[in-house]
Amino acid sequence: MASAHGDGIFQRIRHKLEKKTRRLIGKSRRLLGIAYVSPLGEVDVFDLLRGKSIALVGNARSLSERAQGAAIDAHDIVIRCNAAPVPDFRSHGAKTDIIATSIDFSVQVMEARKARYLFWMSPRRDALPGWVLKWPGFFLYPDASYLTLFNAVGSRPTTGLMVVDLLARSDCSKASLFGFDFFRSQSLSGEWRKATMPHDYVTEERYITDLLRNDPKFSLN
Repeated sequence: MASAHGDGIFQRIRHKLEKKTRRLIGKSRRLLGIAYVSPLGEVDVFDLLRGKSIALVGNARSLSERAQGAAIDAHDIVIRCNAAPVPDFRSHGAKTDIIATSIDFSVQVMEARKARYLFWMSPRRDALPGWVLKWPGFFLYPDASYLTLFNAVGSRPTTGLMVVDLLARSDCSKASLFGFDFFRSQSLSGEWRKATMPHDYVTEERYITDLLRNDPKFSLN
C-alpha cells in the first residue's frame, strides 16, 4: 500500500514537471515565432467527414441514464470529447474514431479507445504533450476558427461546440449529438462546477438550438 501511495505521488510530481516544461517550450516557441503545425488541416478533416454520418458524444452525466450505445455505434464516425469516458457500452457505445480534446491526457486513452484521430481544440498550445505532436492523425483546430466561434458566443467555446462548428461547416450527411445537456448534470470528464467554468452554457444552448432549427443534418438526442 505504501509503495502504491509513493508511486502515485511520484506520478503527480512528474506530471507537474512535464506540464511546466511544456509551458516553457511553448513560451520559447512564441518568442521565436514558431507555430505548432499538425499533419491534418481543416481541408483534411472535411474530406474525412464528407458524406459520413457522425455521432458526437459529449460528456453529460445524464447520458449514463440512457440506452444510446447501439445508436451511437451505428454511425460511420464516432467522435468523443476530452477524456472520452465510456462508463458503460449500453449508454455510450464502444466505437471511437476521433477524440476531440481541450485537456491533456495520456496516449493510453487513445490506445484504450482505439481512436485513430486526435483533434486538439484548445487555443492553448503550451499544453500539447509530445506524443500528440507525433500522432499521425493529429489535427489542430485553427486559431481563426476559434476566434470566429468565440465572437459568435461571446465566451470561450466548449470542446463540444468547437466540434459542432466543424460539423456545421463540413459536408457530413448527418450529425447526431449525444450527451449534450449544457452542464445541467455536470460532466463525466471531471469534478468541475458550472460556476467555475469559463463557458457560457446558456448561449451555447441557444447557438445549438438555432443550428438544429436551421440545419436538418443535426439532431440532439
